[in-house]
Amino acid sequence: MAANLRTLDIDQVTKISDVLQAFESSNQDLLLVDVNSVVTKPHLELLTDYPRTVTTALVAKLKNGETRVSQGRISGASSGYHEVGRGNHTFLGIIRLSQFQRDEIIEILSKVKDTNHSGNPIDLILVALVRAALVVAPAEVSGAPFIRSNDATERVTTQNQIAALNDARLRLKLANRANDGFYSVFFLRKISKLFTWLAVRLKMTPNQVTLISFGIGLLSAYEFSKGNFWAIFNGAVLLQLSIIIDCVDGELARYTRQFSQLGAWLDAITDRIKEYLVFFALAYGAAKNGHDLWIPAMGMMLFQTFRHLSDYNFARINKIRSSYLAPLNFNLKNDGFVSADYKKKSRLEYWAKKAVQFPIGERWLVISVTSVIGGAKLTFLVMPILSLISIALVFRGRFKKTLTWPKERVNKDLIDDQIDSFKSKGSTNRFDWLMPSVLRLLEGAILIQIAITTDLDKSVIFLLLLAILFSHYDNMYRALQGEKKPIWISIAGGFIFGRLFIIALWIGLGWSLTILVYYFCILFFIISSVQWVLSRKTKVG
Repeated sequence: MAANLRTLDIDQVTKISDVLQAFESSNQDLLLVDVNSVVTKPHLELLTDYPRTVTTALVAKLKNGETRVSQGRISGASSGYHEVGRGNHTFLGIIRLSQFQRDEIIEILSKVKDTNHSGNPIDLILVALVRAALVVAPAEVSGAPFIRSNDATERVTTQNQIAALNDARLRLKLANRANDGFYSVFFLRKISKLFTWLAVRLKMTPNQVTLISFGIGLLSAYEFSKGNFWAIFNGAVLLQLSIIIDCVDGELARYTRQFSQLGAWLDAITDRIKEYLVFFALAYGAAKNGHDLWIPAMGMMLFQTFRHLSDYNFARINKIRSSYLAPLNFNLKNDGFVSADYKKKSRLEYWAKKAVQFPIGERWLVISVTSVIGGAKLTFLVMPILSLISIALVFRGRFKKTLTWPKERVNKDLIDDQIDSFKSKGSTNRFDWLMPSVLRLLEGAILIQIAITTDLDKSVIFLLLLAILFSHYDNMYRALQGEKKPIWISIAGGFIFGRLFIIALWIGLGWSLTILVYYFCILFFIISSVQWVLSRKTKVG
């Protein structure tokens, strides 16, 4: 169990005031457990061992249940008195109160501590938190027995069923992501589980696995760069092996409960470097055979950066906007939630929408298959077509969604910390989630135009663009974790307009761009990364 967590057992005689006093008297999170609840240890660890920054409750899917989960949060709860509209889950009587929401929780519980409404105290607490519009996240139980019952015989029966389970197998199942792309869920992760089991036996860390995947990705790029059929075939196989191993680091982190911001950053950053070095290698190998594919290679790299940044930023902003709840009076019996009838998506519709998003598993599969069949020329023909179709379909829905939002900005720092030029203070632009992507597109398009209109070495311009785009990824991942790149690194990088001015001046003076490539690579790949790693160690220490 996490060191910053205490446990309080809840029964019918427990008072809300008891919970309030226990939470208020300590700076540790408080785990409330109904004495009538029985769940597996791996499922309980979803609350005790996973990093939690918001209050989280253990739930299970149940049609017409008495708890409602929507937009990634609990939006409705019930008690002996309170009723919920269109419930889709059941609350298992276990909740972790987060100290990150300390003031709000104390205020909410202080208002309802003397309530006369009937119901188990833990249910009343959940209703109070949800109706006060506090963010309460769901942690879902599946694949194992559970029960919340006053009947001791039923609880013993469930405990016996749980005792017969293989804990290691259940942990491995819970570690496997089921909401990935079609190719990842039905192929990659079927194989990655075997590697995850091996990594557990070898007592490896998630970061070690990430670095192994990165090394295999670099080897894949090296094979692609040779340009002949069998080398490309080897590169394609290694690329698939790299992404299989890449699935393992997340599964291992969930299995062993070894989570860190550094690990999340390392995993995301290395994925981008691997993919873009493969583009470089394919163009390099094609050049050996007399084919100049540097422009489409740079175009794909820039396009994917535009897409990735907009994906992450839209998802974060949309989650904030969509999860908004208006406070509701605690004393109302029914929460009054009424939803329009909707047709449940078929599995075909669900997976088709997943495929349209063209996630990393599908992208790397297309790279592997097309490069083997027709070499780099086919890859840089098929990839842009599929990418354009994907972005057209996905962005159509995003634009329509954005137009329904109020003309105001939310989570401004997330966007402003990625701009790398100016801040739009006072702006009411609800499309601000797209701004970092557009700026990256403009900066990259200028560099590609330089490659088209000059006789400069295109491979050098590719590497220059790669270093700059890496910097923007670094900005985004930091912003997603609530941080901003140190100003001295941004100044050293020249910001967008300073960088473009320096590059233009450099070319005008006839100086070698290789010097700038070395400078920006050292600054963004090495110095900025080392600063990030050291800052993580300082905070942990």
